[in-house]
Amino acid sequence: MKTIKIIVFVLSIILISSCQSNTNDKTKSSSKQLENEIDSYLKEQIKVHEIPGLVVAVVKNNEVIYKGYFGTENLENNTPVNNQTLFPVYSISKLISATAVFQLIEREKISLDDTISKYIENLPEKWQNISIANLLTHSSGLPDFSLFQGDLSDEEMLSKISKDSIHFEKGNQWEYNQTNFWLLSKIIEKVTATTFDEFVLTNQFSNSKSNVLFSSNLTKIIPHRVYRYDYNDELGVLKKRNFVGGKRAHACNGLNISLDELIIWNTKLDTDVFLKPDTKAKMWQPFEFANDKRAFLHGWDSYLTNNIKSYGFTGGMQTGFRKFIDQDITIIYLSNGHKYYPIHNTVIEHIAGIVEPKLINKPALSDEKIITEFLKMNFENAKRNYFKVRDENPELDYEATLNNLAYALLPKKNMDYAIKMFELNIQEHPNSSNAFDSLAEAYFLNDQLELSKINYQKSLELNPENTNAKKMINRIGKGKVQLLY
Repeated sequence: MKTIKIIVFVLSIILISSCQSNTNDKTKSSSKQLENEIDSYLKEQIKVHEIPGLVVAVVKNNEVIYKGYFGTENLENNTPVNNQTLFPVYSISKLISATAVFQLIEREKISLDDTISKYIENLPEKWQNISIANLLTHSSGLPDFSLFQGDLSDEEMLSKISKDSIHFEKGNQWEYNQTNFWLLSKIIEKVTATTFDEFVLTNQFSNSKSNVLFSSNLTKIIPHRVYRYDYNDELGVLKKRNFVGGKRAHACNGLNISLDELIIWNTKLDTDVFLKPDTKAKMWQPFEFANDKRAFLHGWDSYLTNNIKSYGFTGGMQTGFRKFIDQDITIIYLSNGHKYYPIHNTVIEHIAGIVEPKLINKPALSDEKIITEFLKMNFENAKRNYFKVRDENPELDYEATLNNLAYALLPKKNMDYAIKMFELNIQEHPNSSNAFDSLAEAYFLNDQLELSKINYQKSLELNPENTNAKKMINRIGKGKVQLLY
């Protein structure tokens, strides 16, 4: 009897070990499958959109389940992107700045209701009662300093923009501008008696200063920092872009950071190292505008995917940071350029759907399938793919998808291709005044004036209130042709 018990016990151990092994194998297989799917998707987007350098990370339940490095830091030397590469994250910097503000709120050094005149002297009278909350939520109505000459001192800049009119009563609506976060940095410096940079680096990046720095000067050569590239339509190539923002832009757009350090920052935010849960909840509380239904938090933007909320921000049309709070998923996208248009939000939402089925955005995915094939520049293949996607999704309409993509191609020396897309849109939407108006504009830009006039007339026939069509028909009739681009 004792022998039988021993045999049963041994067999049980073997069975349990086997089950655990199978479970581990399945987990590894699932993780590899997810990694391969994200890799494949990103490589296709990099190729289609001609992205020079890109890093992406996915964090779920405080575990990094995907991390990818692609391309080059700069096209001039072709230095590969790696874990030491620094990316300017542009306006994602505002998330770090907002966190710094709430650290001071948690320490009872400041409050959301404090007026900015409590900390900043010599403000115009009309600015006196604007609150810290108004700055964080872009509801201040202040003029934007970034629209003025950049080589002024802070005092000169403040004097200059204070002569401009307040755009609206504080709290009335949302209007994005850089002045809000410049003033927040000045408040932080006043309260802490140190520089904004030093306060943030000490309180959020104390163990990682080597891969984190502040600089809004893209002309400065910083080891391992990527170059920024914008597409030059005239030359048909990506060209390095330089701009100098100065120190007052640091709270707005000055953070430069490696992917690993941003992952660490996110983990500390998630695990309440920076802020207590109640404080984070206040930071992520929607602001109630008096006359604006926009969902905006305190320094963070709010997004909806299948009615599921996520919080984050984007920067410079090249970076994105998004937290799907209820799913405990964070997705980071940092790039240094693209050919056609910004795709950070598209990529983030696509990857979110790969990681969590509840976040699959069917309309966005079908749009992406159509757009990706057309951008491969084989019109007949793309058209066949379009009809296939359309037939699989009869409840969706793709007029705006085709129209917007064709417009994106117009300045990229792809006029004939864009015209084919506009023509396809008319074939699909023969009663759309806007579709005919768009094709007419493309013909006009291509110097095909008679065809342009015919299509403007058709657009006007479908919509007699189309003032643009009336104006263009008149211009063509008088022979006063002036390019729009």
